[in-house]
Amino acid sequence: MKLKSAIGLLALMGVSACISPASAQNSVQAEVPSVNDALTRGDLPDAARRTRELADANDIEGQYNLSLFYWHGVGIPQNFDEAIRWSTLSSVRGHAKAPAARRLMAKTLEPTVVQKAMEWSRLRLIKMAEGGDDAALVSIGRSYAPEFGFANDLEAYYWASLAFSAGRIEARRQRDGLVGKIKQADLLKTQQKANEWFAKFRKDRL
Repeated sequence: MKLKSAIGLLALMGVSACISPASAQNSVQAEVPSVNDALTRGDLPDAARRTRELADANDIEGQYNLSLFYWHGVGIPQNFDEAIRWSTLSSVRGHAKAPAARRLMAKTLEPTVVQKAMEWSRLRLIKMAEGGDDAALVSIGRSYAPEFGFANDLEAYYWASLAFSAGRIEARRQRDGLVGKIKQADLLKTQQKANEWFAKFRKDRL
């Protein structure tokens, strides 16, 4: 496939044909040129494979782009389950375009598929958080916001509390905004649970 037609196809999908480290949040910079090289050759299967590598390495732009590769079946076998997983993960991590793409995907899928995608995303983020990624705590808390369709005030408060305790100041607004929605007894139990998690996974900060 010629470069012009490859870029045109990706533009229709909404995938950036040139992914730069400056514009991609959490970019794995060493891998970016290889994606562009594949696009320059018009080799969409290779571009999709390298985008998958970026996604697996937790590059948020790569995760969003991979969801579109899967959704449209360009350069990779079409797979709606994979598409909604990666669009959900990039959405809760804060990618600007991913939520709109996720909403469009979710409208055509069974609710159980969308739910499993959220569960998959949360499990991945929990492992990241337990491994020391404080930004993942913010993302997990965000995943319980009403906009994603699986709201849970208690869980949102719990993860936002962990994130703020870990130094992520952006989680304070979410945490404080939920206090009035939670029963006092549940609030105290959740605070204790958060203290126990922090003591287990952030011992070096106590």
